[in-house]
Amino acid sequence: MLKLLPMTHLPKYQEGKLSSSRLLLLVLLCIAGTACSTAAPTGTVIFEDARGSVSLQTISDPLIQASHPINLEPALLAQLLRGIEIRDGGIGPHRRVVTGFAGQPSTYPLFSEDQIQFLAPLLADGLRTATPNQSIEYRVVTTHEGSNRFQSPTTETTDGSLYTHGRLLYVILSGFRYNPMRTNLDMADMTYRSQEPLDYSGLRYRTLRFTPNAALRADSPNPPTMKKSTDRFVAVDYQLLGQVPRAAEGQARSTESLTQEVDNLKKELESMKKQLGSQNPGQDSPKQKSAPLLNQ
Repeated sequence: MLKLLPMTHLPKYQEGKLSSSRLLLLVLLCIAGTACSTAAPTGTVIFEDARGSVSLQTISDPLIQASHPINLEPALLAQLLRGIEIRDGGIGPHRRVVTGFAGQPSTYPLFSEDQIQFLAPLLADGLRTATPNQSIEYRVVTTHEGSNRFQSPTTETTDGSLYTHGRLLYVILSGFRYNPMRTNLDMADMTYRSQEPLDYSGLRYRTLRFTPNAALRADSPNPPTMKKSTDRFVAVDYQLLGQVPRAAEGQARSTESLTQEVDNLKKELESMKKQLGSQNPGQDSPKQKSAPLLNQ
């Protein structure tokens, strides 16, 4: 009969093997436990491929009745996505820092232009087909190839949802560039792990901003119910947002008209100078007339 030795009687090299195996097992369990963060979408899937997905989901809060279905142009939704910016708090793991200002927060676009072109028409389809108790869930995936043939590709996932209520568009961000390998294995954030649980959302030290500020409604009367404390949202008046291009166009036309008017005035002045010169071709200036008198 095989008798198992207690840990205190194991040789040191066997203790090392067991510790390494236990560490590997814990890492695998940790990764498996967070796999649900990148799971395939549920509900009614509108579209899904390697770039991401858009689907219809039932709103968990029964008190929220969205203004769906609604017809919003993809160009307007693209403008909405371009206006959303994410701001790092300058603390925490994986923070971005403005060059030359260590520890200072930085702000940058939430979505890339490729992601905007992917999402905008699909979100428009979702808003046209959603019911008042449904939101439109989005997910975009960025794949980074390994630096060499021995490294496997890694993925980052950004996900959230949006819905309309009245003339407001609520955009909720639930996860930002989630990477399970980086979240679980990066030893740089071990200090923070000892103080608080892992941040799978990537949003604990980040906030959202929106431009143009005139369309932002920070004092929304009916804010969405956040499922997690790390969820972030912006409320945007899409009617005001739609007026921004026309206002900018009007300002551009006004500036162009002013420039044209200045050019016309310059031409008129040049024409007047030429006319005066042609009317008095040999006339001396006052200084030239007085010069002989001074020499007498």
